[in-house]
This record gives sequence, C-alpha cells and structure tokens, in this order.
Amino acid sequence: MNTTLVSNGRKALTVKVALAALLAACMALAFGANGAKADPPAAGDPFAADFNYAGLNVDVTLAQIDQLVLKDEGEPLKIRGEYSNANGDFTLPKATGLQFPDISIPITDDVNLSATIGLDKAGSGHYDASSGDLDIDASIALTIGVDDIGALPAEYQGIFGGGTGALKCVLAPIDVSLSTKKGWPHAGKPFADKDNLTDGAVAGAWRSKPDATVVPGMGKQSTCDLVGGVLQDVGGLWLANSSTPITDMPAPFDPKPPPNNCEEIGKVGDWGHCEDPVCPEGQEGTYPDCHDIVKPKAVISSVKVTKATIKAGKKGKIKVTVKNTGDAAFSGKVTLKSSNKQVKVAKSVQIKVAAGKSATKTIVVKTTKKAKGKATITAKVGGKSGKGKVTIKKAKKKKKGKK
Repeated sequence: MNTTLVSNGRKALTVKVALAALLAACMALAFGANGAKADPPAAGDPFAADFNYAGLNVDVTLAQIDQLVLKDEGEPLKIRGEYSNANGDFTLPKATGLQFPDISIPITDDVNLSATIGLDKAGSGHYDASSGDLDIDASIALTIGVDDIGALPAEYQGIFGGGTGALKCVLAPIDVSLSTKKGWPHAGKPFADKDNLTDGAVAGAWRSKPDATVVPGMGKQSTCDLVGGVLQDVGGLWLANSSTPITDMPAPFDPKPPPNNCEEIGKVGDWGHCEDPVCPEGQEGTYPDCHDIVKPKAVISSVKVTKATIKAGKKGKIKVTVKNTGDAAFSGKVTLKSSNKQVKVAKSVQIKVAAGKSATKTIVVKTTKKAKGKATITAKVGGKSGKGKVTIKKAKKKKKGKK
C-alpha cells in the first residue's frame, strides 16, 4: 500500500518542502502496533507501537516548515521490537524492526517522489508501563528517488542538477532521539492508555545532517549532494497516537536544540570528525591532566681540582673532574684562574659530561723561574666551582765553579 502525505489543500508540494515532508513521514514510519503490555515484560516479549500523526519542524533552503505532515489516514505506522529485560528496555532489529508502507509524494500531477526506509543499525528504547513514558533511539536510512529527472518541471531542475534518468539517494544516518518527556518541536505526552499506547506523543530532534549517497547505477553523486543539501543540520519530529482527531500540535516547552558539536561529548573538531583533545603545545600528559613539558637538562653538582707540586720554571699538571647528575649531557667550557701571576693556566677548556656521569680534564700548569710559594687554581662550570693548590718548589741553584 502506498501512503501519500497530506498536502494541506495544495495540488502538489514544492520539491524542497516535499523533501522535508518526506523525511518527516519516513521518520514517522520508523516509529510507529499497539500492545506494549501493562504487566512487567519478560525478556523476549514483543514490543509494538503505532503512530497515526506526525509533525515536522525543519529548515530547508528558502523554506521553514512547522506543521502536521501526516494525519490519521491509511495504515498505521508500525514499529516492532523485543523486550530485552523486565525493566522495559527493548531493541529494534535492523532487518525487521520497521514495518511500513511505501511512500509517495506528488511533485506534479505526473511525477512523484518515492521512498523506502530502514534502520541504518539496530535501535533501542525504553517503555515505562506504569507512567506511560516512552523513549526511542534509532538511526534511520532513507532512500528517495524519482523515475526520471527529466520529467520534472523546469523550475525544479536546479534542485536535481538537471539531466534525465532515474535517481535514488540514500540519506543516512538520521539519528533521532524521541521521548514523551521532551518538549521540542512540540510537547511530548505520556500515553494515557498504557496498555495500547494511545493518546500520547513523543518528541525529539535530529541534530546533524545525514550524508546523501547515490545508489550505484541510479544517478550521480553530485545530484544526491544537491538533494541532501536542502536540509539544515537541526530538525524536529513530533509523533502522536490519538483516538481523537488532531488539528493543531501542542506548543513546545523546550527550546530548539543546537547542532551536534564535539565539545558536548568531550572532544574537539567538526561533528562527524570528532577527536580526543590533546594537550596544547608546550605541555604533555593525557588531557585534561596536562602539565608543562620538563625538558631534560644537565645539572653540574660538583667540580674538583687536584693538587700539584711544581718546580719553579717547570710545567706540571692538575686534573679537573666535573660531575653531572642531570638527565641530559653537558657540553661547555670550564673556566680556569690562578691566584698567582707566576703560575699560569689556560683561561678555559672544553668539556663534555654525559648525563649521570663524571668527566676529567688534564690541565697544564706553567710556572716562571720567579714563581714561589703557592697558587690556588679555581675551576668554574655550570654554577659550581672547585679549587686546587699548586705548591712551587724553588729551582736548585748551580754550584759555583761547576760548569
């Protein structure tokens, strides 16, 4: 059986409004047999619910819709699931969870948009038989198409990109969360007849635009991109099962939700490409426990200088040992200074000290013939210094008469 959407007295809907209305009707089909069982369910018991009214709030290119798009006509819209426990939780199998008629929307007297619908993946929900509250979460795949794009009126060719031949596009995933407790786009309401799920309504929204993918051999991807492009990110759906006629939907009591964003799930990026946040440059750790990066560094903990005794006018040697207790290698200069002008050392020497190691440099000490007494040799590096004593021995005098 085909289901034709309400046209509100118009001969045919415009393509843009028709696409949006089609989406609403298909979403209604996804959530529509009575018999939820007032008694506590057991795992494996069937769950069933019908909806005979559907309202849509959606922005499409150059149009705004907030109206009933499906009324109490024809077959009810059915959903079939299975309770998974006695708490009221149920699942909707991907292959058999949705039972609905084909859909047809008039574009002109001779051209219709057609559609089929299924679950993009298994759905789930919860029914509280004591309160009449119902929650449903489902991801929908909607396939829409026309038999011949070329048969569309000229003013509609821009929407479909022109051309001829059949077109079929799959819009998925359309993720919708519905509840009797939600208040947008219109007020939800617990089911008054808790056994048969009548005289109640669920409301909810999809908050991200689905991808539009061409069915292989049934048109061009660029055309499906145009079709999917008419829908904005956020849309709302209101579904009711009412034993009395509904002409006007109830007022909403919740604001319109924003588009999905990565921040609300603790991630960053654009929706559909959310990533775990990372610590900013210059910091490390696992977000949000970030801390400044501690770079390895050398730490000079001690400088030691050995003693020496040297005859005046001769050369001698001392040793300078540098200890590095840091976690990075050190490479730099050791500055040297003598307290005695007659005892000379180089102004500096280059040294390399591995992390956690010590290194020793041998220093040549020169003395003049006039040198005497003692000299203090000071070595400095990395904020540390060490001192060593050099004792000068007098040179022996030559004996008189000895040649």
